[in-house]
Amino acid sequence: MKYALILAAAFFALAPAADAALGDIVGSFRAPTSEIRGLARSDAYLFAVGFTTPNVVYRLNPTTGSQAGVWDAPRPDHCRGLAFSYGGHVWVGCYQNDTVYDCRASDGSVRASWNAGHDPYGLAPHCTGDGGRGTTALFSADSLPAVIARHNLNTGSILSTFRCYSHFDIAYDHRNQFLWVPAYGPAVYGFRWGETLPVASFDLPAAASEVMGLAYHGEYIFVAGANGYVYRAHCPGTISVAPASFGKVKALFQ
Repeated sequence: MKYALILAAAFFALAPAADAALGDIVGSFRAPTSEIRGLARSDAYLFAVGFTTPNVVYRLNPTTGSQAGVWDAPRPDHCRGLAFSYGGHVWVGCYQNDTVYDCRASDGSVRASWNAGHDPYGLAPHCTGDGGRGTTALFSADSLPAVIARHNLNTGSILSTFRCYSHFDIAYDHRNQFLWVPAYGPAVYGFRWGETLPVASFDLPAAASEVMGLAYHGEYIFVAGANGYVYRAHCPGTISVAPASFGKVKALFQ
């Protein structure tokens, strides 16, 4: 009987994570700097670009935030936006020269680069699996023009665009096929490609102040707040949405 009670207690301790709703915070840790400007997620690590002097990319434990490594960003300044694609590719955006760099995840050495044709403030892989598996293109976001573009991985040529404003990093949720985009303040909106109104949303704790970095992996969205913390928010694998306006977004999950 005692053993059964222990098993029951263990089950119910795990149950909240399974039943968590969209945006429920299931963990957080202090980032290496409050100046995070982009997040990217491999299977093993969370990468974060620091808008420090000089700019650096941190390789972090995605649960505890402990540092597993750090390397210099491709440029010493103006690096913002981060993405990961399978095979050890960390993509870093630089708005000083409108360039996206393909860097080795292990040491930051630059494999290739291309001009995005606009300020790449936010980056995300157009992938079919966690850890950037099946990445066929790269999304980049800008505020002026207010656009999210889909780029050829090798040349950077723009394959398609839709109107959407983002001054910070973005994430792609391959399960729901949503692009998650920061709003003003501690809010995150989910967009379907090509649609100008969001179909889902959630808020961070007010202390986060503003969303600076986003990454998606395994039904979680990692969010860097302006308060120097990284939050892990639940993102159900199937989100059904009700008709909504930009001012009021309703999201349900199944």
